[in-house]
Amino acid sequence: MKIFESLDIPERFPSPVLTIGNYDGIHVGHRKIIEYVKQKAKELSGTSMLMTFHPHPMSVLRPEKYTRIITPLYVKKKLIEEAGIDVLIIVPFNEEFRGIDAARFIKEVLVDKIGVAGVVVGYDFRFGKDGAGDIRMLRGFAEDYDLYLRVVDAVNVDGEKVGSNRIRKLIAAGDVDKAKKLLERPHMIGGVVVQGDSRGREIGFPTINLATVFELVPKEGVYITETEVSGKRYPSVTNIGYNPTFDDDRELTVETFILGFSEDIYGKDVYLYFHKRIRAEMKFPSVEELQNRIAKDVETAREYFDD
Repeated sequence: MKIFESLDIPERFPSPVLTIGNYDGIHVGHRKIIEYVKQKAKELSGTSMLMTFHPHPMSVLRPEKYTRIITPLYVKKKLIEEAGIDVLIIVPFNEEFRGIDAARFIKEVLVDKIGVAGVVVGYDFRFGKDGAGDIRMLRGFAEDYDLYLRVVDAVNVDGEKVGSNRIRKLIAAGDVDKAKKLLERPHMIGGVVVQGDSRGREIGFPTINLATVFELVPKEGVYITETEVSGKRYPSVTNIGYNPTFDDDRELTVETFILGFSEDIYGKDVYLYFHKRIRAEMKFPSVEELQNRIAKDVETAREYFDD
């Protein structure tokens, strides 16, 4: 996959079929659009393209309403490449770009810079300054230039419309199991393993402590997870919270017990994949009761992966 991180694209591609959007999460609805892009590009012996924006437009347009993103940019790049797109265009969403009106965007960007042969977008797509461009305007553009246009309807899973905002709310509420259905993959966060207080080791469940810059960390609680270390995934149990049993007065921590794993991985990059929330974080009357509950949580995770 070729990646351009601006609209300065130094080469022309054959018969580009383009989709445009934020593509946060690369969920099941996004994947459906991408499949249509690839299918049409193949029919035209052309190029499948995806245009997205960085930073997220809401952080510029309405920072007070900005919500945490599901996928940081480097993860988004990886997922889009895995989906099979030929060319990714990442447009810096700044004051200059947001000031381009819809007609200019069509003429100067879609026609002059990219030379699109077709456009595939979602049913709620809007573009141009103040979101003035809509599907009706796109249809007129496609007719004027004799281009292919496909507008993709909303995708529903278990009777619920799939959307990035809905997925963000699910993850923030701890419902990672449902979010996984809408994403078609487990929600993930990554970070570096840092030194903790070693309490897990003292009570028989040594954990790794993750320092992460990922914005969307699930709600406090205990989760069935997988931990990816050096490209290999291991079953694990992750606690997100504040260790109330020990009355710690500190920031939120992400601690993971990896089943059947004993390597020293301090300073290494790891990824956590969230499959299911087991329970809320709890304050136990004693360390012994905490140990017993952790043992049950680990057994729950073991059974989950054995099924």
